[in-house]
Amino acid sequence: MKTVSKRLSSAFVAGMMMVSPIVSSISASAAKVLTTSPSHTQEVGWYNDYHHEIWQADTPNSSTMTLHDNDGGFSTSWKCGPNGSRGNFLARRGLYWGLNNPKTYKDYGDFYCDYDCSWSAGSSGNSRICIYGWAQNPLVEYYIIEDWKNWSPAQDSTAQYKGQATIDGSVYKIYTSARNSYTIEGNKNFTQYISIRQNLRTKGTISVSEHFKAWESMGMKMGNLYEVAFNVEGWESDGQADVTLKMREGGSSYTPDPEPETPEIEGTLYSATFENGTNYWTGRGSASVTSSSSTAYEGSKSLYVSGRTDNWNGGEMELNTSTFKPGSAYSFSTMVNPTESTTLQLTMQYDDQSGTTNYTQIAEGSCTAGKWTKLENTSFTIPSGASNVKVYVEAPDSLCDFYVDRAIIANKGYTASGSSSSGTGSTSATVPSNIKVAYSSQYKQLQFTWDKVKGADKYGIAVYLAGKWRVQTSNISGNSYVTPKNLTPNMSYKVAIAARVNGKWDTAGALENYVTVTTRANNNIEYHTPSNSGNSSGNNENNGGNNNQQQTTSNYNYQSNMQFKEAPSYYFNSCSQQGKVVKESYNGINGYNSLNVYLPYGYDSSKKYNIFYLMHGGGENENTLFYQDDTMMQNLFDNMIKNGELDPLIVVTPTFNKTEAGKFYNEFRQSVVPFVEGKYSTYAGKNTSQSSLQASRMHRAYGGFSMGGVSTWAVMENCLDIVGYFMPLSGDHWNGNSGYDKAKSIANAIDRSGLQKNQYFIFAATGSDDIAYPNVNPQINEMKKMSQFVYTSDFSKGNLYFLVASGKTHWWGYVRHYVYDALPSFFHEGQ
Repeated sequence: MKTVSKRLSSAFVAGMMMVSPIVSSISASAAKVLTTSPSHTQEVGWYNDYHHEIWQADTPNSSTMTLHDNDGGFSTSWKCGPNGSRGNFLARRGLYWGLNNPKTYKDYGDFYCDYDCSWSAGSSGNSRICIYGWAQNPLVEYYIIEDWKNWSPAQDSTAQYKGQATIDGSVYKIYTSARNSYTIEGNKNFTQYISIRQNLRTKGTISVSEHFKAWESMGMKMGNLYEVAFNVEGWESDGQADVTLKMREGGSSYTPDPEPETPEIEGTLYSATFENGTNYWTGRGSASVTSSSSTAYEGSKSLYVSGRTDNWNGGEMELNTSTFKPGSAYSFSTMVNPTESTTLQLTMQYDDQSGTTNYTQIAEGSCTAGKWTKLENTSFTIPSGASNVKVYVEAPDSLCDFYVDRAIIANKGYTASGSSSSGTGSTSATVPSNIKVAYSSQYKQLQFTWDKVKGADKYGIAVYLAGKWRVQTSNISGNSYVTPKNLTPNMSYKVAIAARVNGKWDTAGALENYVTVTTRANNNIEYHTPSNSGNSSGNNENNGGNNNQQQTTSNYNYQSNMQFKEAPSYYFNSCSQQGKVVKESYNGINGYNSLNVYLPYGYDSSKKYNIFYLMHGGGENENTLFYQDDTMMQNLFDNMIKNGELDPLIVVTPTFNKTEAGKFYNEFRQSVVPFVEGKYSTYAGKNTSQSSLQASRMHRAYGGFSMGGVSTWAVMENCLDIVGYFMPLSGDHWNGNSGYDKAKSIANAIDRSGLQKNQYFIFAATGSDDIAYPNVNPQINEMKKMSQFVYTSDFSKGNLYFLVASGKTHWWGYVRHYVYDALPSFFHEGQ
């Protein structure tokens, strides 16, 4: 509900009910059915030791709630829209103490909710399932939202973002909102506390008290408890739900104890390799932590730290001072790997005997992006009298994500294996190390810096061009170099930096340790230690015999076997160079409809822009991509453009909700494209004739998620003459029963079009654990066998690629990273 406090007039009745204690057993009796109507809007009471309420308002329809007799659950149905009445509804069941309860949550054992909710809601209005309740002193209405439809309170303009916490296997974003409306104390001012799960779910265990603790750590005080209930609610929506439920106090498997019984590495007191989880590490500040298989120093997994919004955010672990005694010295060691070159620190936080919080550095390292560096202090003394001791890894000069692996605490003097050097590998004393690069988006130039080599009086720069290393300068006195201005964005170069020591240049060592740099702001440097650095010409590969026609290829630096890589977490925050999202309405072949148009920062109608049509999934609409916590795609586009990873472009989010996903191509061709490109500046030049759209097709792309992926394949089959690039995400083609049939229908469309292999490009993506994977993968495998397709992510050599993200499921929170990976490869060929 968009005003999520409106329903609470019922609290006055509930406040007069008898208070019942929490009990550990459920007594069985016949199921109880409750009904509300326009003349009877509320039912409250107790049943089998659970308090319940059903309530509706502003709707001419009736609602029902059937209380389970064998658990604390219930089934319910409601019909509150769309009827122009702004109908409201809720049904909830749980624990209840009423007004003026003298106890806070700290006076009880931890609260948990085990639930399994099968539910559905229509596309009108909005709905959610959540933990819900009130507290007094201060007066607070709170939500722990597990799943929602069409809108969440994070989209409310009054919502204030406070941070995030990782609880029950997911990040929850936390907000507050000031209100004045109905409350349990009458109509007055109050505050809402809201946790919104980012990996939405419909069953599991909710560690309710962990949210209370997280809120209080952010200055959000929890006062005297009024209730803790599982809640189903809707605003101007129709829906139904069946909830299996058990609310309990204590007895959970949630174990914040930071010390495992047995160290993973022999000879240590504590060690963690993160193979089976986070090993009691948690996110610090807004950061979240998870066990990741993207990279590892030892084994197959490491701890991935992301979502940092301040330099002190990172990954932390609380120490048990019964094991690690204040006043004693220990060896602390961990391996770290940042996503951009920066300084990382291992730090201790503790409270001294006066209660003052202190911070002291354990170890520090100048770290190279993509390389593992050891942070170690073999004799660090925990300050005497310390309490509430935590160790954490932070990046004081950067907001980048980073990885942590093989964290160790051992007896004093213990030395872990691994290098503490921040260099690029097999460097010598005559080769510059710790090479870093910064990119200026304004001047389109790079600045290199490096650590000085002892005894060097000059430095030189060489770049690998046209098959040869070519010296750019050999007269650098300091340890920095700035390139000429106006370099081409997103171009990659091999660069070697040599030092002259005692009159001699170590050119062999410099070439052995070259770096690859890309003209963009982030993730712009890779470090290499190749055995033959001068043998790669970069243009001598053929297409494996699959494509013999002449191709006009771009100079864009593609990857031939692209792997899944998440966008930096801050890319989904507001950018200093913000584009604009414009809401548009048009009268199309299926009646009046709406869409959104993203215009890049500095949009100039006198210039021409590439255009990307991006479609939502089932049960969603044109607003999903820009106004949902797990999307916020406008921020992604803003940051990619600002940092040189993407040329400015127009992005359109239409909707297929007036037709079907697989039939939307008709509305796309006949209504959407003419409307949008007749108004905005694309390569069609505001001329939407068939010939103009065909001539500009290589500047036009279409993609979508889930059912939007289905629509993407349909657009390719039916609109190939006006679209050149396609991005189907977690959706297969629905024209055909088998993988072969689906692939063949696309191949047949290509044959009918008469296009060459370098005139259409497909970048598909999904997760290995996505429900769509079993349908998409057979289709792609069949396409690989067909002569119409050349499989590679290097679109200068082929036209089909399928990116599979390990362990990822069917969720926009993952899918938006596929767009980050794929979109930079569009709009380079046939330009």
